[in-house]
Amino acid sequence: MSRRPAAYPGSCPGVSIERFLLMRRGRGLRPGSDLSTMIQRKKHPFVQRVLVLLLCVLASLAQAGESIRFAYTSNDLDASLARYSIDPATGMLRFVDYLPLGKNTPETVVDPSGRFLLAPAQSINRLFVYRINPQDGSLTEVPGSPFNVKGRGPLLIRFHPSGRFFYIALRFSGVGAYAFDPQTGAVSPLPDSPYPAQERPRAVALTPDARFLYALNTYADSISAFEVDARSGALRALRGFPIRVGDDASYDYRNLSQDIPASAHATPYHMLVDKSGRFVLVANLAGSTISVFRIDGDSGRLSQVPGSPFFSGANPVSLALHPNGRIVYAIRSRDSVVGAFTLDEKTGRLTEVSGSPFGTGGLGIAELAFSDQGRRAYAINRESNDVAQLDVDPVSGALTVRDVVKTRSGPWSISLARGEAPSALRSRIFAAMGEKGVGRSDNGDLSRLVSLSGPGSITALALTPDRRLLYTVDRDAAMLTAWRVDDKGGLTAIPNGQVATGKAPSDVVIDRNGWYAYVTNAGDDTMSVYYIDEKTGQPKPVKRSPFKTGKRPSFISLDPAARYAYVVNSGDDSISVYRYRSNVTPLIFESIYYGSPYATDKTPVAIEIDPTGRYAFVANAASNTVSAYRIHYQTGALDSLPGSPFKAGRKPRALLAHPNGRWLFVANEDSRDVRVFRIEGMLGALDDAGHRQQLPFRPGQLHWDAAAGQLLVLAVDGSKWLKLSQDAHSGALSIVGSQSLQSPLLDLQVLTGSGQ
Repeated sequence: MSRRPAAYPGSCPGVSIERFLLMRRGRGLRPGSDLSTMIQRKKHPFVQRVLVLLLCVLASLAQAGESIRFAYTSNDLDASLARYSIDPATGMLRFVDYLPLGKNTPETVVDPSGRFLLAPAQSINRLFVYRINPQDGSLTEVPGSPFNVKGRGPLLIRFHPSGRFFYIALRFSGVGAYAFDPQTGAVSPLPDSPYPAQERPRAVALTPDARFLYALNTYADSISAFEVDARSGALRALRGFPIRVGDDASYDYRNLSQDIPASAHATPYHMLVDKSGRFVLVANLAGSTISVFRIDGDSGRLSQVPGSPFFSGANPVSLALHPNGRIVYAIRSRDSVVGAFTLDEKTGRLTEVSGSPFGTGGLGIAELAFSDQGRRAYAINRESNDVAQLDVDPVSGALTVRDVVKTRSGPWSISLARGEAPSALRSRIFAAMGEKGVGRSDNGDLSRLVSLSGPGSITALALTPDRRLLYTVDRDAAMLTAWRVDDKGGLTAIPNGQVATGKAPSDVVIDRNGWYAYVTNAGDDTMSVYYIDEKTGQPKPVKRSPFKTGKRPSFISLDPAARYAYVVNSGDDSISVYRYRSNVTPLIFESIYYGSPYATDKTPVAIEIDPTGRYAFVANAASNTVSAYRIHYQTGALDSLPGSPFKAGRKPRALLAHPNGRWLFVANEDSRDVRVFRIEGMLGALDDAGHRQQLPFRPGQLHWDAAAGQLLVLAVDGSKWLKLSQDAHSGALSIVGSQSLQSPLLDLQVLTGSGQ
């Protein structure tokens, strides 16, 4: 559903007073000022309306420089909260990391100030509150979180537009009302909370002027209503309520949920108030309809509009409103589609738009959220475990799938958040230098490395996502060593930070959260997995490690959502796939039941998972091909794509997918070139783009320098390197520069960020 804050008071869309005051801080206007007090206490009506108009203009200007940069989803099946980055120019969404969360978390919501994220956990009746870092979207739990909601079954949250109060539909306790501190994120229940409602409140909705609150009682087939005290946030039940919502069910509601009683009738499941504050809209799950009620602005009473309820298509689970207020979307999870309807601003009548319903690129859509301009939308597909980016026609409301990104298991709710424009990006490169230890470059120039550690036999390395810990592999000694990285890029060995690996360790990677390190051991056909101690950084073997792989494991890759691990076995032409039983403790097991190991072409040497997590590509050195697979959304199993394997150059050695997911680069050792393939977004098939960039040496590794927007190529013997630029339209590559190295490099990690 749309996460735009309601206007208060008046009709300024998407701008709360608290948010405006926070945006103007430092410019003489603060919460608690005379202007703020005059508006919020509703004195001087004429002056108030003028000031609200002024707020609309100024706040619009203030928000013009802000963009949606982050997204968050609560993922019910593995009790996690996932974070995503959003490119404000293209809307491209990419998975970043996740946090463990309380079980059964149906909702995420960003407060009107944009500084806090709230997520209720039904199983423990608590509310998690996080402060949002405006630079990178990272979350920090506030003191006191999780807060006791003083009720059972917290479900859907709605904020008072002032940002000082919010309300929760408590499935077994009525309506919860809470005070919220927009400075600290602290939560406290109001004195009389929770307020009685009827059976199973599932949703609450506020009018834009925050005078009235409506609660939807799903099992009683009714709506309760309350008047909101502007000063205290307290609720007072309105006379004449509750009222009945829908007609008898068109479908057997007992098949929808075992505990739905016969009294549920249409089973109203979700509600919202339109942007103008004239209408309440209710999605009736069993009735397959949308009921529309007109709001009496003086009394808050509701009267059903002519023609209501309107047919919505089968079993709508929720509603979403386009930011323009003219288009209503009915989320139909069972059919994996979204119905779109125009809302007549005078009569409240709904009319389905041409082309409706629209697909969302996945299965079991649960919710829809719009970007602040309404040109894009993001849909979470609960059954296929993904988030879809959709283009939105602002006139017709038509939805078109642009991209789909895999996420954690069972996404249930999505919220969008603004953020600050990032400062200029810089790249820092760490290099494994064999017997010379570890080197570092702060300007992208590998010919001038700063030596950081003493002699060793370092053949591979990996850094944690926060760039504070480095782990190196000593192949000869069969050891994994932990280092702490300071702000300037210097290394300090961590006490007791060495741990044995298997024989002849060949590769090391670290998961997105920086929780675990994975090492493939080519000498004894195993994979070692280590838990990274949060306080000390020491690697500690997890239970049952090491794990058996195929013959001569040479390379390992994790999917972007950190759900699956893929190990390339060069000795028996296979890929072993591993998955987890928990999001906190990695009780890892090979997916033998789902077909692991999976056959490849001859002598696989590298695997690349595309940025969306939907496809895997494998370089087969002996057969001069690239195998392509679709990744199953629930098991991580690999299914060979039509046309696979695809012809590459001679002895393909390395693969790299462009961050935008459109291109796959293949480095071919014997033909001394890099070839460009176009990735078909919805199918994953590879199309040779016809671009082959000849190289002055045999390539061995590919890396992406995001700061420069260039492809870095390292020679197979580590003695030379060069950078390639790419034409964004055609995909063609061209050499930017090439240099020899004084000392051979065996592995690289390129990190990009601001202020490194």
